[in-house]
Amino acid sequence: MDKKSNISISQISHAVSKELGLSLSRNTRKREYVYARAIYFKLCREFSHATLSSIGKSVRRDHASVLHGLFVFDVMALHKDTILSSYSKIRNRLLLENEGDLKKYNEDNYYKIKYNKLIEDYQELQRKYDLIYETQED
Repeated sequence: MDKKSNISISQISHAVSKELGLSLSRNTRKREYVYARAIYFKLCREFSHATLSSIGKSVRRDHASVLHGLFVFDVMALHKDTILSSYSKIRNRLLLENEGDLKKYNEDNYYKIKYNKLIEDYQELQRKYDLIYETQED
């Protein structure tokens, strides 16, 4: 999939946790948890615009752990069919559940939507500033 969508990392986390029956934020190095987080990291990079840092924070890890998890995924996907099949199953479920969003949030549209949201935020801040400025003059 070339285009990123607006699927949230919490949606991805929930889908991975539900499918694998594991808590992604559990502080353990057990193999099944490492693999589950690797699948989660891969899906987040594929479907979201989240940074490595924010992806890591969502499961109480740092950006370097996300990079390592992506590497682990690539290596393990070649050797373990179960990881690749779990990844494919979760990925397909996310695609089906968010089909409408994927059409709406293609890469070109994403930046237009983001720009409009920033303009709205700016206008709201400008109104608040004007209100504060007016009350201080009185």
